[in-house]
Amino acid sequence: MRTALYARYSAGPRQTDQSIEGQIRVCTDYCKQKGLTITEIYADKHISGKTDDRPEFQRLIADAKKKKFDAVVVYKTDRFARNKYDSAIYKRQLKMNGIQIFYAAESIPDGPEGIILESLMEGLAEYYSAELAQKIKRGMHETALKCKITGGVLPLGYKASKDNTYEIDPDGAKAVKKIFEMYINGKSCREICQYLNSLGLKTSYGNTFDTNSITRIIKNQKYIGVYEAAGVKVEDGIPAIISKETFYLARKEMERKRVGKKKRKETFNYLLTGKLYCGYCKKLMTGLSGTSHTGIRYHYYHCPSFQKKNGCKKTNIRKEYLEDLVVDKTVEYIMQPDILKDIAGKIYAMQAENDTRKENIDYYKKKLNDNKKAIANIVKAIETGTAPTALLERLQTLESEQLSIEGELAYYETLSFGLNEEQLYFFLTQYLKPDEYETREEYKQKIITSFVHQVYLYNGRFVIYYNIVKGGEAEFENIMLADDGKKISDEPLSKGSSRDAQGQPL
Repeated sequence: MRTALYARYSAGPRQTDQSIEGQIRVCTDYCKQKGLTITEIYADKHISGKTDDRPEFQRLIADAKKKKFDAVVVYKTDRFARNKYDSAIYKRQLKMNGIQIFYAAESIPDGPEGIILESLMEGLAEYYSAELAQKIKRGMHETALKCKITGGVLPLGYKASKDNTYEIDPDGAKAVKKIFEMYINGKSCREICQYLNSLGLKTSYGNTFDTNSITRIIKNQKYIGVYEAAGVKVEDGIPAIISKETFYLARKEMERKRVGKKKRKETFNYLLTGKLYCGYCKKLMTGLSGTSHTGIRYHYYHCPSFQKKNGCKKTNIRKEYLEDLVVDKTVEYIMQPDILKDIAGKIYAMQAENDTRKENIDYYKKKLNDNKKAIANIVKAIETGTAPTALLERLQTLESEQLSIEGELAYYETLSFGLNEEQLYFFLTQYLKPDEYETREEYKQKIITSFVHQVYLYNGRFVIYYNIVKGGEAEFENIMLADDGKKISDEPLSKGSSRDAQGQPL
Protein backbone atom coordinates (compact mmCIF):
# COMPACT_ATOMS: atom_id res chain seq x y z
CA MET A 1 0.00 0.00 0.00
CA ARG A 2 1.45 3.39 -1.03
CA THR A 3 1.83 5.41 2.14
CA ALA A 4 2.57 9.04 2.99
CA LEU A 5 4.00 10.16 6.33
CA TYR A 6 2.98 13.46 7.91
CA ALA A 7 4.89 15.03 10.80
CA ARG A 8 4.47 18.37 12.53
CA TYR A 9 6.38 20.24 15.21
CA SER A 10 5.54 23.47 17.01
CA ALA A 11 6.97 25.19 20.05
CA GLY A 12 5.22 24.33 23.30
CA PRO A 13 5.69 22.79 26.76
CA ARG A 14 4.92 19.28 25.55
CA GLN A 15 6.61 19.43 22.20
CA THR A 16 10.32 19.31 22.94
CA ASP A 17 10.66 15.51 22.84
CA GLN A 18 8.64 15.01 19.68
CA SER A 19 10.89 16.32 16.92
CA ILE A 20 10.23 15.81 13.25
CA GLU A 21 13.00 13.22 13.10
CA GLY A 22 11.57 11.28 16.04
CA GLN A 23 8.06 11.24 14.58
CA ILE A 24 9.33 10.07 11.19
CA ARG A 25 11.41 7.33 12.81
CA VAL A 26 8.41 5.96 14.75
CA CYS A 27 6.15 6.22 11.68
CA THR A 28 8.76 4.46 9.52
CA ASP A 29 9.03 1.59 12.01
CA TYR A 30 5.23 1.35 12.05
CA CYS A 31 5.15 1.09 8.23
CA LYS A 32 7.76 -1.69 8.29
CA GLN A 33 5.68 -3.66 10.80
CA LYS A 34 2.50 -3.25 8.75
CA GLY A 35 4.13 -3.82 5.35
CA LEU A 36 3.34 -0.29 4.12
CA THR A 37 5.47 1.28 1.38
CA ILE A 38 6.49 4.90 2.08
CA THR A 39 6.26 7.01 -1.09
CA GLU A 40 6.28 10.55 0.31
CA ILE A 41 7.08 12.43 3.53
CA TYR A 42 5.42 15.71 4.48
CA ALA A 43 6.75 17.73 7.42
CA ASP A 44 5.78 21.14 8.83
CA LYS A 45 8.37 22.60 11.21
CA HIS A 46 7.57 25.20 13.90
CA ILE A 47 3.96 25.54 12.71
CA SER A 48 1.01 25.27 15.07
CA GLY A 49 -1.61 22.59 14.52
CA LYS A 50 -4.36 25.04 15.44
CA THR A 51 -4.41 26.24 11.83
CA ASP A 52 -4.71 24.40 8.55
CA ASP A 53 -2.51 27.03 6.90
CA ARG A 54 0.48 24.68 6.79
CA PRO A 55 2.33 24.36 3.45
CA GLU A 56 3.23 20.68 3.75
CA PHE A 57 -0.19 19.77 5.16
CA GLN A 58 -1.94 21.48 2.24
CA ARG A 59 0.43 19.72 -0.17
CA LEU A 60 -0.60 16.43 1.47
CA ILE A 61 -4.30 17.21 0.98
CA ALA A 62 -3.72 18.28 -2.64
CA ASP A 63 -1.74 15.11 -3.41
CA ALA A 64 -4.47 13.04 -1.77
CA LYS A 65 -6.95 14.36 -4.34
CA LYS A 66 -4.53 13.25 -7.06
CA LYS A 67 -4.48 9.71 -5.55
CA LYS A 68 -0.69 9.80 -5.06
CA PHE A 69 -0.98 7.45 -2.07
CA ASP A 70 -3.45 5.07 -0.41
CA ALA A 71 -2.77 5.75 3.25
CA VAL A 72 -1.40 8.40 5.62
CA VAL A 73 0.56 7.57 8.77
CA VAL A 74 0.76 10.19 11.52
CA TYR A 75 2.64 9.93 14.83
CA LYS A 76 -0.45 10.82 16.91
CA THR A 77 -3.85 12.38 16.31
CA ASP A 78 -2.74 15.84 17.51
CA ARG A 79 -0.01 15.93 14.86
CA PHE A 80 -2.71 15.94 12.18
CA ALA A 81 -4.58 18.90 13.69
CA ARG A 82 -5.27 20.43 17.10
CA ASN A 83 -8.52 22.00 15.93
CA LYS A 84 -11.10 19.18 16.14
CA TYR A 85 -13.29 20.63 13.39
CA ASP A 86 -10.36 21.05 10.99
CA SER A 87 -9.30 17.52 11.86
CA ALA A 88 -12.73 16.09 11.16
CA ILE A 89 -13.17 17.97 7.87
CA TYR A 90 -9.78 16.97 6.46
CA LYS A 91 -10.08 13.36 7.63
CA ARG A 92 -13.40 13.20 5.84
CA GLN A 93 -11.76 14.56 2.68
CA LEU A 94 -9.09 11.86 2.85
CA LYS A 95 -11.72 9.16 3.38
CA MET A 96 -13.75 10.45 0.43
CA ASN A 97 -10.62 9.96 -1.67
CA GLY A 98 -10.32 6.37 -0.40
CA ILE A 99 -7.32 7.11 1.83
CA GLN A 100 -6.91 5.44 5.22
CA ILE A 101 -5.38 7.16 8.26
CA PHE A 102 -3.15 5.31 10.75
CA TYR A 103 -1.56 6.49 14.00
CA ALA A 104 1.89 5.08 14.68
CA ALA A 105 1.95 5.76 18.43
CA GLU A 106 -1.74 5.26 19.20
CA SER A 107 -3.49 1.95 18.64
CA ILE A 108 -6.77 3.67 19.53
CA PRO A 109 -6.97 7.47 19.27
CA ASP A 110 -7.29 8.74 22.87
CA GLY A 111 -8.84 5.42 24.00
CA PRO A 112 -12.26 3.93 23.22
CA GLU A 113 -14.18 7.11 24.04
CA GLY A 114 -11.76 8.93 21.72
CA ILE A 115 -13.00 6.85 18.78
CA ILE A 116 -16.57 7.90 19.52
CA LEU A 117 -15.56 11.55 20.01
CA GLU A 118 -13.53 11.58 16.79
CA SER A 119 -16.45 10.18 14.82
CA LEU A 120 -18.87 12.51 16.59
CA MET A 121 -16.72 15.51 15.67
CA GLU A 122 -16.77 14.38 12.03
CA GLY A 123 -20.55 14.39 12.17
CA LEU A 124 -20.62 17.80 13.86
CA ALA A 125 -18.18 19.23 11.34
CA GLU A 126 -20.36 17.97 8.53
CA TYR A 127 -23.42 19.46 10.24
CA TYR A 128 -21.81 22.87 10.73
CA SER A 129 -20.46 22.82 7.17
CA ALA A 130 -23.95 22.10 5.85
CA GLU A 131 -25.44 24.81 8.09
CA LEU A 132 -22.83 27.33 6.97
CA ALA A 133 -23.42 26.36 3.35
CA GLN A 134 -27.14 27.09 3.76
CA LYS A 135 -26.41 30.55 5.20
CA ILE A 136 -23.94 31.32 2.43
CA LYS A 137 -26.39 30.03 -0.15
CA ARG A 138 -29.12 32.37 1.12
CA GLY A 139 -26.68 35.28 1.09
CA MET A 140 -25.60 34.58 -2.49
CA HIS A 141 -29.10 34.16 -3.89
CA GLU A 142 -29.57 37.84 -4.76
CA THR A 143 -26.14 37.95 -6.38
CA ALA A 144 -26.98 34.86 -8.42
CA LEU A 145 -30.25 36.38 -9.66
CA LYS A 146 -28.10 39.05 -11.34
CA CYS A 147 -25.86 36.33 -12.88
CA LYS A 148 -22.86 37.71 -11.03
CA ILE A 149 -19.81 35.76 -9.84
CA THR A 150 -20.43 34.31 -6.37
CA GLY A 151 -16.85 33.30 -5.62
CA GLY A 152 -14.37 30.54 -6.33
CA VAL A 153 -11.97 30.02 -9.23
CA LEU A 154 -13.46 30.95 -12.59
CA PRO A 155 -13.52 28.31 -15.35
CA LEU A 156 -10.83 28.48 -18.01
CA GLY A 157 -11.82 31.04 -20.64
CA TYR A 158 -13.56 33.48 -18.29
CA LYS A 159 -12.55 36.50 -16.20
CA ALA A 160 -14.42 38.92 -13.96
CA SER A 161 -15.66 42.19 -15.44
CA LYS A 162 -15.75 45.50 -13.56
CA ASP A 163 -19.30 44.80 -12.33
CA ASN A 164 -18.32 41.25 -11.25
CA THR A 165 -20.07 39.45 -14.10
CA TYR A 166 -18.57 36.82 -16.41
CA GLU A 167 -16.44 38.10 -19.27
CA ILE A 168 -14.64 36.03 -21.92
CA ASP A 169 -10.86 35.80 -21.61
CA PRO A 170 -9.63 35.54 -25.25
CA ASP A 171 -6.55 33.39 -24.59
CA GLY A 172 -8.37 30.96 -22.31
CA ALA A 173 -11.32 30.78 -24.70
CA LYS A 174 -9.00 29.65 -27.52
CA ALA A 175 -7.77 26.78 -25.36
CA VAL A 176 -11.35 25.77 -24.50
CA LYS A 177 -12.38 25.75 -28.19
CA LYS A 178 -9.33 23.65 -29.05
CA ILE A 179 -10.18 21.14 -26.30
CA PHE A 180 -13.71 20.65 -27.61
CA GLU A 181 -12.49 20.42 -31.21
CA MET A 182 -9.89 17.74 -30.41
CA TYR A 183 -12.32 15.80 -28.20
CA ILE A 184 -15.05 15.68 -30.85
CA ASN A 185 -12.47 14.46 -33.38
CA GLY A 186 -11.77 11.42 -31.24
CA LYS A 187 -8.63 12.51 -29.38
CA SER A 188 -8.27 11.04 -25.90
CA CYS A 189 -8.05 13.20 -22.78
CA ARG A 190 -4.42 12.13 -22.40
CA GLU A 191 -3.57 13.26 -25.95
CA ILE A 192 -5.30 16.61 -25.39
CA CYS A 193 -3.34 17.11 -22.15
CA GLN A 194 -0.05 16.36 -23.87
CA TYR A 195 -0.84 18.90 -26.60
CA LEU A 196 -1.87 21.69 -24.19
CA ASN A 197 1.02 21.08 -21.80
CA SER A 198 3.51 21.09 -24.68
CA LEU A 199 2.37 24.65 -25.43
CA GLY A 200 2.90 25.63 -21.79
CA LEU A 201 -0.81 26.32 -21.23
CA LYS A 202 -2.27 26.12 -17.71
CA THR A 203 -5.65 25.35 -16.17
CA SER A 204 -7.68 28.01 -14.37
CA TYR A 205 -5.93 26.89 -11.17
CA GLY A 206 -2.51 27.52 -12.73
CA ASN A 207 -1.68 23.81 -12.95
CA THR A 208 -0.74 21.60 -15.89
CA PHE A 209 -3.64 19.81 -17.57
CA ASP A 210 -4.61 16.28 -16.55
CA THR A 211 -7.44 14.00 -17.70
CA ASN A 212 -9.74 15.18 -14.90
CA SER A 213 -9.39 18.83 -15.90
CA ILE A 214 -10.33 17.95 -19.51
CA THR A 215 -13.39 15.99 -18.35
CA ARG A 216 -14.55 18.88 -16.15
CA ILE A 217 -14.31 21.29 -19.09
CA ILE A 218 -16.28 18.98 -21.40
CA LYS A 219 -19.07 18.71 -18.80
CA ASN A 220 -19.23 22.41 -17.90
CA GLN A 221 -22.43 24.03 -19.24
CA LYS A 222 -21.08 27.52 -18.60
CA TYR A 223 -19.33 27.23 -21.95
CA ILE A 224 -22.73 27.33 -23.69
CA GLY A 225 -23.88 30.30 -21.59
CA VAL A 226 -25.70 28.51 -18.74
CA TYR A 227 -25.36 30.37 -15.42
CA GLU A 228 -25.93 28.22 -12.35
CA ALA A 229 -25.25 29.17 -8.72
CA ALA A 230 -27.02 29.24 -5.34
CA GLY A 231 -30.05 27.42 -6.73
CA VAL A 232 -30.42 29.84 -9.62
CA LYS A 233 -30.15 28.61 -13.22
CA VAL A 234 -30.33 31.00 -16.17
CA GLU A 235 -29.99 30.01 -19.83
CA ASP A 236 -27.77 32.48 -21.74
CA GLY A 237 -26.92 34.12 -18.41
CA ILE A 238 -23.23 34.44 -19.32
CA PRO A 239 -21.34 34.83 -22.63
CA ALA A 240 -21.01 31.48 -24.45
CA ILE A 241 -17.61 30.31 -25.70
CA ILE A 242 -18.84 27.38 -27.81
CA SER A 243 -22.10 26.53 -29.57
CA LYS A 244 -24.68 24.19 -28.05
CA GLU A 245 -24.18 21.86 -31.01
CA THR A 246 -20.47 21.55 -30.24
CA PHE A 247 -21.19 20.95 -26.55
CA TYR A 248 -23.66 18.15 -27.19
CA LEU A 249 -21.40 16.52 -29.78
CA ALA A 250 -18.68 16.42 -27.13
CA ARG A 251 -21.07 14.90 -24.57
CA LYS A 252 -22.12 12.30 -27.14
CA GLU A 253 -18.45 11.43 -27.72
CA MET A 254 -17.96 11.14 -23.97
CA GLU A 255 -20.84 8.67 -23.74
CA ARG A 256 -19.40 6.66 -26.64
CA LYS A 257 -16.05 6.41 -24.90
CA ARG A 258 -17.68 5.48 -21.61
CA VAL A 259 -19.69 2.64 -23.13
CA GLY A 260 -16.61 1.46 -25.03
CA LYS A 261 -14.55 1.03 -21.88
CA LYS A 262 -14.41 -2.34 -20.18
CA LYS A 263 -16.73 -2.61 -17.23
CA ARG A 264 -14.77 -2.07 -14.08
CA LYS A 265 -14.58 -4.88 -11.60
CA GLU A 266 -17.09 -4.32 -8.82
CA THR A 267 -15.64 -3.65 -5.41
CA PHE A 268 -17.48 -4.10 -2.14
CA ASN A 269 -16.75 -2.60 1.23
CA TYR A 270 -16.90 -5.21 3.95
CA LEU A 271 -17.76 -2.92 6.86
CA LEU A 272 -16.69 -5.35 9.60
CA THR A 273 -13.21 -5.97 8.18
CA GLY A 274 -10.65 -5.99 11.00
CA LYS A 275 -13.36 -6.16 13.66
CA LEU A 276 -15.04 -9.52 12.94
CA TYR A 277 -13.58 -12.68 14.51
CA CYS A 278 -14.61 -16.31 14.38
CA GLY A 279 -16.02 -17.20 17.78
CA TYR A 280 -14.57 -20.73 17.63
CA CYS A 281 -10.98 -20.37 16.35
CA LYS A 282 -10.64 -16.60 17.09
CA LYS A 283 -9.26 -15.83 13.62
CA LEU A 284 -10.20 -12.70 11.70
CA MET A 285 -13.00 -13.40 9.24
CA THR A 286 -12.60 -12.16 5.67
CA GLY A 287 -14.86 -11.10 2.82
CA LEU A 288 -15.82 -13.70 0.23
CA SER A 289 -18.06 -13.56 -2.84
CA GLY A 290 -19.66 -16.16 -5.08
CA THR A 291 -22.08 -16.39 -8.00
CA SER A 292 -25.20 -18.56 -7.88
CA HIS A 293 -26.47 -20.70 -10.80
CA THR A 294 -28.86 -17.84 -11.61
CA GLY A 295 -25.94 -15.44 -12.08
CA ILE A 296 -26.61 -13.42 -8.91
CA ARG A 297 -23.49 -12.47 -6.98
CA TYR A 298 -23.54 -12.89 -3.19
CA HIS A 299 -21.12 -11.64 -0.56
CA TYR A 300 -20.23 -13.38 2.68
CA TYR A 301 -17.99 -13.25 5.71
CA HIS A 302 -15.82 -16.34 5.81
CA CYS A 303 -13.62 -18.03 8.45
CA PRO A 304 -10.29 -18.95 6.78
CA SER A 305 -10.14 -22.21 8.80
CA PHE A 306 -13.58 -23.45 7.71
CA GLN A 307 -13.67 -26.78 5.82
CA LYS A 308 -9.95 -27.35 6.24
CA LYS A 309 -8.73 -30.65 7.69
CA ASN A 310 -9.60 -30.58 11.39
CA GLY A 311 -10.78 -27.08 10.63
CA CYS A 312 -13.25 -24.68 12.15
CA LYS A 313 -17.01 -25.33 12.15
CA LYS A 314 -17.98 -21.69 11.55
CA THR A 315 -20.11 -21.48 8.41
CA ASN A 316 -20.28 -18.49 6.06
CA ILE A 317 -22.78 -15.72 6.71
CA ARG A 318 -24.26 -13.15 4.32
CA LYS A 319 -22.48 -9.79 4.46
CA GLU A 320 -25.55 -7.52 4.34
CA TYR A 321 -27.50 -9.66 6.79
CA LEU A 322 -24.78 -9.62 9.46
CA GLU A 323 -23.91 -5.95 9.03
CA ASP A 324 -27.56 -4.94 9.36
CA LEU A 325 -27.91 -7.02 12.53
CA VAL A 326 -24.78 -5.57 14.11
CA VAL A 327 -25.85 -1.99 13.32
CA ASP A 328 -29.46 -2.44 14.43
CA LYS A 329 -28.44 -4.10 17.71
CA THR A 330 -25.78 -1.47 18.33
CA VAL A 331 -28.27 1.38 17.88
CA GLU A 332 -30.76 -0.46 20.10
CA TYR A 333 -28.11 -0.89 22.79
CA ILE A 334 -26.41 2.52 22.61
CA MET A 335 -29.66 4.51 22.40
CA GLN A 336 -30.48 3.71 26.03
CA PRO A 337 -30.45 6.98 28.04
CA ASP A 338 -28.19 5.58 30.76
CA ILE A 339 -25.68 4.29 28.19
CA LEU A 340 -25.62 7.63 26.31
CA LYS A 341 -25.17 9.57 29.56
CA ASP A 342 -22.33 7.26 30.56
CA ILE A 343 -20.60 7.77 27.19
CA ALA A 344 -21.10 11.54 27.36
CA GLY A 345 -19.63 11.62 30.87
CA LYS A 346 -16.56 9.62 29.87
CA ILE A 347 -15.94 11.74 26.78
CA TYR A 348 -16.24 14.89 28.89
CA ALA A 349 -13.80 13.48 31.45
CA MET A 350 -11.39 12.55 28.64
CA GLN A 351 -11.55 16.11 27.32
CA ALA A 352 -10.84 17.50 30.79
CA GLU A 353 -7.91 15.12 31.30
CA ASN A 354 -6.37 16.18 28.00
CA ASP A 355 -7.05 19.89 28.51
CA THR A 356 -3.65 21.59 28.33
CA ARG A 357 -4.86 25.18 28.03
CA LYS A 358 -3.55 26.40 31.41
CA GLU A 359 -0.22 24.66 30.90
CA ASN A 360 0.18 26.21 27.46
CA ILE A 361 -0.93 29.67 28.67
CA ASP A 362 1.65 29.58 31.47
CA TYR A 363 4.33 28.40 29.05
CA TYR A 364 3.71 31.15 26.49
CA LYS A 365 3.37 33.85 29.17
CA LYS A 366 6.80 32.92 30.52
CA LYS A 367 8.23 32.78 27.00
CA LEU A 368 6.74 36.20 26.20
CA ASN A 369 8.15 37.66 29.43
CA ASP A 370 11.63 36.30 28.62
CA ASN A 371 11.33 37.68 25.10
CA LYS A 372 10.40 41.16 26.34
CA LYS A 373 13.29 41.17 28.81
CA ALA A 374 15.73 40.28 26.02
CA ILE A 375 14.32 43.07 23.82
CA ALA A 376 14.57 45.56 26.70
CA ASN A 377 18.22 44.68 27.30
CA ILE A 378 19.10 45.20 23.64
CA VAL A 379 17.21 48.52 23.52
CA LYS A 380 19.11 49.63 26.62
CA ALA A 381 22.42 48.73 24.94
CA ILE A 382 21.41 50.69 21.83
CA GLU A 383 20.54 53.75 23.93
CA THR A 384 23.97 53.67 25.58
CA GLY A 385 25.62 53.36 22.19
CA THR A 386 27.32 50.03 22.97
CA ALA A 387 25.23 47.75 20.73
CA PRO A 388 27.14 45.97 17.93
CA THR A 389 25.51 45.21 14.54
CA ALA A 390 24.82 41.62 15.56
CA LEU A 391 22.60 42.85 18.41
CA LEU A 392 20.50 44.89 16.01
CA GLU A 393 19.87 41.77 13.92
CA ARG A 394 19.01 39.85 17.10
CA LEU A 395 16.49 42.57 18.00
CA GLN A 396 14.67 42.09 14.71
CA THR A 397 14.52 38.31 15.33
CA LEU A 398 13.16 38.79 18.86
CA GLU A 399 10.49 41.22 17.68
CA SER A 400 9.37 38.70 15.04
CA GLU A 401 9.29 35.93 17.68
CA GLN A 402 7.24 38.17 19.98
CA LEU A 403 4.45 38.42 17.40
CA SER A 404 4.40 34.64 17.03
CA ILE A 405 4.34 34.06 20.82
CA GLU A 406 1.55 36.61 21.30
CA GLY A 407 -0.47 34.82 18.61
CA GLU A 408 -0.07 31.44 20.33
CA LEU A 409 -0.95 32.96 23.72
CA ALA A 410 -4.06 34.66 22.32
CA TYR A 411 -5.15 31.33 20.79
CA TYR A 412 -4.98 29.44 24.09
CA GLU A 413 -6.56 32.26 26.09
CA THR A 414 -9.61 32.30 23.79
CA LEU A 415 -9.74 28.53 23.25
CA SER A 416 -13.00 26.99 24.43
CA PHE A 417 -12.84 23.86 26.55
CA GLY A 418 -15.05 21.77 24.30
CA LEU A 419 -18.54 20.31 24.54
CA ASN A 420 -20.21 19.96 27.94
CA GLU A 421 -21.98 16.75 28.99
CA GLU A 422 -25.44 17.98 27.96
CA GLN A 423 -24.20 18.94 24.51
CA LEU A 424 -22.39 15.63 24.11
CA TYR A 425 -25.51 13.73 25.14
CA PHE A 426 -27.67 15.69 22.69
CA PHE A 427 -25.30 15.20 19.76
CA LEU A 428 -24.96 11.49 20.53
CA THR A 429 -28.74 11.07 20.27
CA GLN A 430 -28.73 12.91 16.94
CA TYR A 431 -25.66 11.09 15.70
CA LEU A 432 -27.31 7.70 15.95
CA LYS A 433 -29.96 8.67 13.43
CA PRO A 434 -29.20 8.76 9.70
CA ASP A 435 -29.46 12.25 8.27
CA GLU A 436 -31.32 13.08 5.07
CA TYR A 437 -28.13 13.15 2.97
CA GLU A 438 -26.80 9.82 4.21
CA THR A 439 -27.16 6.46 2.49
CA ARG A 440 -27.85 3.32 4.49
CA GLU A 441 -24.35 2.04 3.70
CA GLU A 442 -22.74 5.30 4.92
CA TYR A 443 -24.83 5.17 8.08
CA LYS A 444 -23.82 1.58 8.82
CA GLN A 445 -20.15 2.45 8.30
CA LYS A 446 -20.47 5.37 10.73
CA ILE A 447 -22.06 3.29 13.48
CA ILE A 448 -19.61 0.39 13.12
CA THR A 449 -16.57 2.68 13.04
CA SER A 450 -17.72 4.73 16.04
CA PHE A 451 -19.10 2.19 18.46
CA VAL A 452 -18.11 -1.37 17.52
CA HIS A 453 -14.72 -2.54 18.78
CA GLN A 454 -14.92 -6.29 18.03
CA VAL A 455 -17.52 -8.85 17.00
CA TYR A 456 -17.15 -12.58 17.74
CA LEU A 457 -19.35 -14.69 15.50
CA TYR A 458 -20.65 -18.19 16.23
CA ASN A 459 -23.18 -20.35 14.37
CA GLY A 460 -26.40 -18.85 15.62
CA ARG A 461 -25.12 -16.01 17.76
CA PHE A 462 -22.58 -13.22 17.97
CA VAL A 463 -20.99 -11.12 20.69
CA ILE A 464 -20.31 -7.41 20.29
CA TYR A 465 -17.64 -5.56 22.25
CA TYR A 466 -18.31 -1.82 22.17
CA ASN A 467 -15.97 1.14 22.45
CA ILE A 468 -17.08 1.75 26.02
CA VAL A 469 -14.78 1.05 28.95
CA LYS A 470 -16.01 0.27 32.42
CA GLY A 471 -13.98 -1.25 35.22
CA GLY A 472 -11.05 -1.80 32.86
CA GLU A 473 -13.04 -4.14 30.60
CA ALA A 474 -15.09 -3.47 27.47
CA GLU A 475 -18.82 -3.78 27.96
CA PHE A 476 -20.62 -6.08 25.59
CA GLU A 477 -23.97 -7.53 24.62
CA ASN A 478 -24.59 -11.15 23.59
CA ILE A 479 -27.21 -11.56 20.88
CA MET A 480 -28.62 -14.98 20.04
CA LEU A 481 -29.85 -15.47 16.48
CA ALA A 482 -30.70 -18.56 14.49
CA ASP A 483 -28.91 -19.11 11.16
CA ASP A 484 -32.15 -18.43 9.31
CA GLY A 485 -32.39 -15.05 11.00
CA LYS A 486 -35.09 -16.06 13.50
CA LYS A 487 -34.41 -14.59 16.90
CA ILE A 488 -33.73 -17.16 19.64
CA SER A 489 -33.02 -14.99 22.65
CA ASP A 490 -31.86 -11.50 23.56
CA GLU A 491 -31.10 -12.34 27.20
CA PRO A 492 -27.59 -11.08 28.04
CA LEU A 493 -25.07 -13.70 29.09
CA SER A 494 -22.40 -13.35 31.72
CA LYS A 495 -18.83 -13.30 30.41
CA GLY A 496 -17.67 -16.75 29.31
CA SER A 497 -21.12 -18.37 29.31
CA SER A 498 -22.78 -19.97 26.27
CA ARG A 499 -26.05 -21.54 25.09
CA ASP A 500 -27.12 -24.78 23.55
CA ALA A 501 -28.69 -25.28 20.10
CA GLN A 502 -32.10 -24.32 21.48
CA GLY A 503 -30.75 -21.09 22.89
CA GLN A 504 -30.83 -22.12 26.55
CA PRO A 505 -27.93 -21.20 28.86
CA LEU A 506 -25.51 -24.06 29.51
